[in-house]
Amino acid sequence: MRFFLLVLSTCFTSALLGQVNNPEFDNVAKKYDKEAWVSALETAEALIDNDKHRKKPEPYLWASMCFYEISKSEDQKIVNQFKLPIRDALKFAGKAVSKDKNGDILRDNQEYFDLMRKEGIAYAQAFENEGDYRKASYTYKQIQEFAPNDPYIQFVKGVTDIRLSSMYEAEREIKASFPILEASYRNLDYVPDPISSPLLKPAVEYYADYLINNNFGDSARTVLLSARVFFPLDEKIKQKLQDL
Repeated sequence: MRFFLLVLSTCFTSALLGQVNNPEFDNVAKKYDKEAWVSALETAEALIDNDKHRKKPEPYLWASMCFYEISKSEDQKIVNQFKLPIRDALKFAGKAVSKDKNGDILRDNQEYFDLMRKEGIAYAQAFENEGDYRKASYTYKQIQEFAPNDPYIQFVKGVTDIRLSSMYEAEREIKASFPILEASYRNLDYVPDPISSPLLKPAVEYYADYLINNNFGDSARTVLLSARVFFPLDEKIKQKLQDL
């Protein structure tokens, strides 16, 4: 596994180096390539604080990558220095995309942003398992900053907001994402996203149960009919629909 991660890191670095011509960015790249994550992060943060570079996406992406590597460290000194490195990795990934006016950074480093989606989902689910839905919702919101077109993330964010009784937020997210998911699954050629699609089933089940328990029978039926399209062989969903 460690070898695999190193190979991924090398790929990410190579992809970024292809986009970087500024020597100051090369300095970050060299430190990163030497696995001097903290030093590389300090250099990236210095660039972010520099008026010349603060509007460019590269320093934010380097900062995100450094925070991600720091999150895997077992060095107790580093562990004590950086309390929530995964949260910061997600934050700076979002900032990189917000500065990426032409979409080049996102397109050329899709593997890394996919990794951030995977890590972010795991981070959010850990909060869910602890019953901390506020932090879970915040984490899904962080993911949305660099994956704004992922309807699974948007839908599960909305369902998590229901748990928080943030109904305005929930309605907005669900209304925007659920029709996209339904239309996608009705396309026989559609291939569900392997990273975020596993979020759909438990979220749909919770949403349907919420509607049923709050006497929104017609809405629950509509959701469950769509769920039958998503998961046509699922007996639990079939039974919920029959029980209405």
